[in-house]
Amino acid sequence: MTRVFQIGAVLLVAAGSSLHGQQNAPQAPPPPRATLARPGLPKKGRGAKMAAGQRLINPASPAARLFRAAPEQRERALERLPLERQDQIRKQLQWFDGLPKEQQAIQLRRIEHFSNLPPEKKREVRQQMQKLNNLPPERRQAVRQALVLLQRLPDSARAARVSSDAFKNRFTPEEQRIILDLSAAWLPPM
Repeated sequence: MTRVFQIGAVLLVAAGSSLHGQQNAPQAPPPPRATLARPGLPKKGRGAKMAAGQRLINPASPAARLFRAAPEQRERALERLPLERQDQIRKQLQWFDGLPKEQQAIQLRRIEHFSNLPPEKKREVRQQMQKLNNLPPERRQAVRQALVLLQRLPDSARAARVSSDAFKNRFTPEEQRIILDLSAAWLPPM
């Protein structure tokens, strides 16, 4: 019986020393991560400040409703929420607070535009948001990129973009409807 313990101890010491040797061995650096080009979105650096205000914000979200609130009002509203949700909203509020004043004004104008929509239009927008979120990830990303691109365009260019053959060929009729409905709700005339 003691012989079994001795053999077990030797095996345990050998395994431990080999693991210790592996931990101290130099490791090869991980391969570089491939970066995917995102058409329609500005690269980091020049133009990145403009892109900061071009994020898609759901105007019906609790964070959007708190953009205008004073810090103490925000905290009172956040206290009632679960911690995880508080963190999400705080990140959105921090993003908004970090925008230049003109970008904040654009976001506030978009939220105000949404809040003035009739209830049935708001319901339709929420349904389109659900449809957007139910798209496969690559299609959802393409639709979001189209919405961000539309945010940057003046009204005349926006209308030309959505009526172009390239737009119609890139998106299914359902995706086109999502883009048109959401852009109408989120993108008041500029």
